[in-house]
Amino acid sequence: MQWTPDQRRRRRHFHDFAARVIAPGSAGRDRAAAFDRSLWQALADEGFWAARVPAEYGGSGGDLWDFLAGFEGLALGADDCGFVLSAVAHAGFIQLLLDHGTHEQRADLLPRLVGGAVGATAATEPGGGSHVAAITTSAVRRDGGYLLSGSKSHITNAPVADLMLIVGRVPEAGGHDITLFVIDAGQPGVERGKAEELLGQRTSPTGAIEMDHVPVGPDRVIAGVGQGLETLYSFLAFDRLMYGVVAATQLENMIDLARRHVTTRRAFGAPLAEHQFIQDKLVDMKVTLEASRHLAYATVAALLRDDPDLGSLASCTKLTASEGLVRAGTELIQIFGHLGFRTDQGVERYLRDAVAFRIAGGTTEMQKKNIIKFLLRPRPASDPAREPVPAPS
Repeated sequence: MQWTPDQRRRRRHFHDFAARVIAPGSAGRDRAAAFDRSLWQALADEGFWAARVPAEYGGSGGDLWDFLAGFEGLALGADDCGFVLSAVAHAGFIQLLLDHGTHEQRADLLPRLVGGAVGATAATEPGGGSHVAAITTSAVRRDGGYLLSGSKSHITNAPVADLMLIVGRVPEAGGHDITLFVIDAGQPGVERGKAEELLGQRTSPTGAIEMDHVPVGPDRVIAGVGQGLETLYSFLAFDRLMYGVVAATQLENMIDLARRHVTTRRAFGAPLAEHQFIQDKLVDMKVTLEASRHLAYATVAALLRDDPDLGSLASCTKLTASEGLVRAGTELIQIFGHLGFRTDQGVERYLRDAVAFRIAGGTTEMQKKNIIKFLLRPRPASDPAREPVPAPS
């Protein structure tokens, strides 16, 4: 991927903004498990969400690469992976509206999401985990609209969200009944649970949503009744490629931290950097960084051209990034030794945050299931998916 001069400036701008505004106090927010709404508003006021959104909906009319450039800058500078993952969830909501919303839905919702409202996308349920097709949340027709009832669990941003995209069913639609609804947090019948106590990603509030006969007008149904599963495919691919981008930025910061340590710390009469077992750890981090970042870029390109291999490629990105990041977090602590194990040094936070990557956005096991499903499906010899994925331009 070759950034344009404007994209490089945007990347640098949001890196500097994040380092100046978001990074200070990040360790304290992690300890307190606190999401700072004022920082979220400051990010919106800086025009962060505008890049991907047309001007008629409050944006600046850029493209997905423009947004990604700013997002990489944010993730590199923020020193707050939880805050960044909350941004991933919000970005997915915007992406879905841009791809599948009507003009009226975009005009209604996008200015709020660009201007500082917090969005959440809710698929996971207490008994369903990553299995989207197993959801039980359902809607019944009433007075020209729907009454939506059900429970969602472990939803990123739920405790602080203003707008929620809910994956539910319309049973009367028959076999293809999965449908996407948008609700406001303040509507009658909506209750949000408290933020969960998490091992890592503690600054990204995650919790439950309870819905009891929540009224939803037909204008808040995205892509039509029964089109939810089809619509979610591109959303899930976007979500998973973004995890690859975040993992790459985390690895970049981890390498910088490790490099400073191994070039100044000595063991057995030489700097740590001269020991091959330390070098091996740094090399693995670098390889994982590049693999994660460029798989994510390839997935963006596949998304933009509606590639039939999109889902498999997104899962390859997520699997590579999440497994490699956990491995790197463990090795980072090993490089620092006892200092890495102390909670006052900030090193162990990388590992705590990394563990979530194997679960959020679809578990490691789910990514493997997606990949093997693609590999084993019958395909004709002329299937374009057999061709190598071209590099993004």
